This record gives sequence, structure tokens and C-alpha cells, in this order.
Amino acid sequence: MPSTHLLARLLSDLSREPDLDVAMERLGRTALQLTRSRHFMLAVLNEELGSLEVRLALGEDSVKAAGELLPVEMGREDGIMGYVAATGSSVISGDVKRDPHFKRLFETTQSEFAVPVRDRYRRVRAVINLESDRKDAYGGEDREVMTGLAALVSMLLEREAHHQREDALIQVGSSLSAANTEEALVDRVVQVAGDVLRLQACSIFLIDPATDTFIMRGTSGRLREHVGQIAYGRGEGFTGWVCDKAQPILLDNPAIDPRWRGKYVEFPSELVASFLAVPIVSRGRGIGAIRVLRRKSDNPFLDNRFTLDDLALLQAIAEQVAIGLENVRHTQSLIRNERMIAWGELSAKSSHMIGNRVFALKGDINELAHLVGEPTPDLEDIREIQQSLATNVQRIEEILQDFRDFVTATQLNRAPTDLNALVKETVQEVFPRRSDVELELVLDDRIPEVGLDGKRLRRAVSELIENSLNYVDRGRLRVVTRLSGREEHDRTKTSKIEQFAEIDIEDTGPGVEADRKGLIFQPFYSGRVRGMGLGLSIVKGIVDAHGGHVYEAGEEGSGAKFVILLPVTP
Repeated sequence: MPSTHLLARLLSDLSREPDLDVAMERLGRTALQLTRSRHFMLAVLNEELGSLEVRLALGEDSVKAAGELLPVEMGREDGIMGYVAATGSSVISGDVKRDPHFKRLFETTQSEFAVPVRDRYRRVRAVINLESDRKDAYGGEDREVMTGLAALVSMLLEREAHHQREDALIQVGSSLSAANTEEALVDRVVQVAGDVLRLQACSIFLIDPATDTFIMRGTSGRLREHVGQIAYGRGEGFTGWVCDKAQPILLDNPAIDPRWRGKYVEFPSELVASFLAVPIVSRGRGIGAIRVLRRKSDNPFLDNRFTLDDLALLQAIAEQVAIGLENVRHTQSLIRNERMIAWGELSAKSSHMIGNRVFALKGDINELAHLVGEPTPDLEDIREIQQSLATNVQRIEEILQDFRDFVTATQLNRAPTDLNALVKETVQEVFPRRSDVELELVLDDRIPEVGLDGKRLRRAVSELIENSLNYVDRGRLRVVTRLSGREEHDRTKTSKIEQFAEIDIEDTGPGVEADRKGLIFQPFYSGRVRGMGLGLSIVKGIVDAHGGHVYEAGEEGSGAKFVILLPVTP
């Protein structure tokens, strides 16, 4: 079949083929047929490693050898493919024995032809390599064919990169719509941006209204331990400038720019090959920035600078981040408003309860003053007053602690946490050493680390355990952790969060009446005489702040079962 017909059919096939690997194989087989070669290889540049990775190998011996061909170093001295990648020049060798760059992969090879594949920025992204067992196998017509095939490979690689960028935006959008906290949102964006852009460092900075500075809220680099501590003022360095001016910056070798400060970067300034930062803009003003860096490669032939495509992708991600932040903050504002209303009720009730205790304290103090004024005070009467004073002071402390816990329930300080260890330690602290209640503790070791506030969650778990023990004199308390999917719970079926870390606290007490299940988490609602009725409300506030759910799932007469669901983000 004439070469023009083969190329026409190839173009038609490639335009319809959605699978890139299948398309590449068709191109490779067409190349073998058009040039009458024995072997075809396509090696694609790995920007992180600075080497070529053989993506496809065709021919009688190539399939067997493909696994042994990784990686091909990008350099003048590492075979013809490495030389082409380093210089960007095509090489036709009619007699490989005389070629100083040749490295033998196949015993029968006599001629070799390699061409670079460039992207639209004229950077070498891959190398096509043909080998023949005939000397002087390649001529002018083969050169034209290979030039056309290189352009097609470039088109296919660009299509793949486009799909990867689309997938990244879909992942970010899905993650942001499922995020219930700023921390979860920031962590996911840092991960996705790093994976797609093949970065050495990605950091997100957000405005802190209290200090009017832009604080690093998340990073993938070595500055991770300084999250929440590093900050830029308005216009300070490139990062502060992008945050303040709401305009992007793309720089190659930024250390030579007189504006460069290198104040807080993930590696030394002299190692930064390319700097890219885009603003996060909300309602027309800059509220932060996404900053990404690439390190200079040890390979002098590697061009790993950011491109305008990278800039466009990062700007699209930043737009989604701004929307996600608005959604999260709106949700958190609603939660705070609900709790502020309850806080007003709490203030009035606590004031009344403390007032009653203060009245009792004043009575005890007056009585104590009367007894002390007598010539021979009755020690037994003094002891009774002392006990009454101590009891009333303790009750006031309990009221104040409930007040503090209710107010601070939604103020989290998250960190990666071993949930099983936290639950086990809490149970050991709260469950009495000597009890007629049988304890059963079941922990699922599949649960990964979860970003949460350990102190707050301990408070929630201990409250539920103490609540169960208050209603169970004899019987069993069962505490279980496990991974569960959103389809397993009615209230999470419409959630975009796929997986939850679940904590179940189940007892054999009287259970909760059906008409009370919707009331028990409300402030001041309590079936117990002591306290302000804030315990379960505090639990709900803590779990809600984590973006989770808490509900009672037991059956009246068969015991209570409290379920905590905490989002597990990938």
C-alpha cells in the first residue's frame, strides 16, 4: 500500500481512537511498515527524573526487551536516543558500528534513525527510534515520514496532557464540593496540583484578616511543619505581591530577578528553576495565592520550566478554590450563627444557675461568719458548711466548663491522627477499672490517619461513653471503629464524600425513645438531673466542625447506639 494511503488511514484512525496507548501502537506499526524497520520505540521524557521512559516498543525482539529499556538517560553520551533528546537533532546512522553514540540493544541492528518529538513550546518531550537490520536503510522519504509521525506523536501527547488537566479540574471540583473544612480543601488542592503539574513544591497562602497577612495554610514541600506560621505581608516578595495585587507571576530562574527575596521557599533560591504563583480571588479582591516551584534538574539538557498551559491550569484551580472557600465559609457561618443563638440561651441559663449557687455560697459564708464569731465554734457545723462550700464551687466549675466546651467545640486545631489509638486511650481513661459493665472494644486497623482535633474528639467520645455508663448499671458497652461508605448511612447517601471513619458507641441500657431522637442533641435538653444539658450538643458541635455526622441509631428497649462519622479524604 502506498505511503500516502497508509498515512491517511493512520490519521483517520488516530482521530477516532480515544485510547492513547492503542493510538500509539497503531502509529508505531504504521512506522514499521512505512520504513521497513525491524524495531520501533517511543521514549517519553520524565520531567522529574530527567530521563526517557520507553512508552512503547514494537518489533520481533522489542516486546521482550521493553522491560529492560527503562530508563534511557537524556545525554550526549547515552545512546542515539539520549543524544537526540539532549540536542533536539535527528540522527540517521547508516552503519551503527561507526556511530560514536550508538548503544546496542538488539544484535541484528545495522541502521538506526531517531527523531525528537517537540511540544508547541519547541521543547523535546519524546524521541521516536527506528532500527533496521539493513545498512543504509533510511533515506530522504523516511525522513519526511518520521517528521510527520513526530508531529502526530506530539499531538497525541498534547491530547493526553489535556485530558490530564481536565481530570485534575474534575478532581479538584469534586474534592472542593465535598470538603467541609478549609483544611481538607487546602490539603486536597495541594495534592492534586502536585500530581498533575509534577511539582517539587506546592503551597497555598490565605489572608488572615486579624493580621492582614497571607499565611501558609498548606504545602507539599519541606515547609510542612511550619504551616500556619509562615506569612507574607502585602507586596512582600513575589508571593505577597501576587496575593495583594491579584495578578499571576511566571518566572524562569527567579533568583536572578532583583525583586526576588527567597524568604520562605521549599528549597534554596539558587535551585529554583521556575516559579509560578496565581492569585485566589473572591469577590474581586485577592484573598491568597497558590504557589508552585520546580527545582533545577541535575541534567543540563532538561527544560522543565513552567509553561502558559501550566499557568492556565493553575488559574482554573485557583478559581475553583475561591468558590470552595466561599462554600465552606458559608456553611461554617451558618453553624456559628446557630450556636450563637444557643450561646445566648446558654448565657441566660448559666447566669441563672451560677446565681443560684452564688446565693447558696453567700448563705454558707454568712453562716460561717456567725459560727466563727461564737466563743466556742462547733467544728461539726463548720465541717458541714465547708462541704457545702466545696460542693457549690464544684457545681460552678462544672457549669463554667460546660460553657467553655460549648463555645470552643467548633474551634479546631487539626493534625493527622491515629483514630484507633485515640479511641482506645479515651476508653481506657473514661471506663472505670472496676465495673459491672462488660466492655467490648473492636478497632478496624484499615482506618488511615485522619486530619482532626484530637483534644476535641476525645471530649466527644468520652461524653458518649459517660452518657452510656450513666444509663447502664449492668450489661455491656461496645465501642467499635470501622471504615464505612456513604451508601451505608441514610444521611450520607447524597454526600460527595465516599468514605467515613466510623465510631460506634453501643450499650444495653433502656435506649432512646423514638420521639426524643431528634431532640437529644439540642442545647439544654437532658434526661439527667445534673448539668446544663449541653453534653450531646457539645458532641454534635465537635463532629459538625469536622465535617462529619453524629446520630443515635439504637432501638428503644434494646439500648442506645451513637454513631460518629468522620470524612476520610484521599
